[in-house]
Amino acid sequence: MKRLGILAGFFVILMFAGCKEKTEDLKDSRINLNGKWVLVYSCVDGGPNTTAWLEIDSTTIRSCAKQPGTETYTTLKGTIRPADTYGNYKIDWSNGYNQNASYPVGVLKLLSLIDPSTQSTQCYTTNPGVSPNPQCQF
Repeated sequence: MKRLGILAGFFVILMFAGCKEKTEDLKDSRINLNGKWVLVYSCVDGGPNTTAWLEIDSTTIRSCAKQPGTETYTTLKGTIRPADTYGNYKIDWSNGYNQNASYPVGVLKLLSLIDPSTQSTQCYTTNPGVSPNPQCQF
């Protein structure tokens, strides 16, 4: 009987320890994406490519990108919202375009934006040393 009591006590301790880990995992899943993000050349290397930026503030996301073959930049505003608790997001842009996003991606913890029609991916990193182009009107 004494062994059964010890075994039951040990089981209760393990159960509480398991619950504590799950609570901490849930807290870690609430990621703050606020800030300025710069496009990178590759989702693997992560080096900055100063042709596009994102600015995220709560649920508002703004994009600024250089138009190919020109020296002009265009901006676009949208809404970003979590799609689940695993770091997946949905972006609804003001021009009607919808996009998926994931964070973190890779060891560099990049923010990836996925084009649902072509499945192509663009990755962004927070890099305070690479400011947005002055033409970007955030």
